[in-house]
Amino acid sequence: MDIKRRVEIAVLVKYYGNLLTDKQRKIIEMYVDNNLSLQEVSEELNITRQAVKDTLDNAIFSLESTENKLHFIARDDKIKELLENKLPNQLDITTRLEIISILEDN
Repeated sequence: MDIKRRVEIAVLVKYYGNLLTDKQRKIIEMYVDNNLSLQEVSEELNITRQAVKDTLDNAIFSLESTENKLHFIARDDKIKELLENKLPNQLDITTRLEIISILEDN
């Protein structure tokens, strides 16, 4: 899995991670955040490599499906783009930074 894909999954987890099971979150954390291989995750959790892969695939599918329905990430990206590109003269820098900070905390 390349770094771009790992970042995409990390963002999905930031927004929708609470919708996953504890096991799904743990496997994503180990595989995506800690950069462990499927085999290393399976050994750590004492489950098969295929179980890790299936759980990981299902968790990512669930996260992507949720974003496809709710569009929270897309919405926040549009707001950030507006703040950075289209509204710079209409809002002072402090206000823009406060709004961006709020969006990044979600």
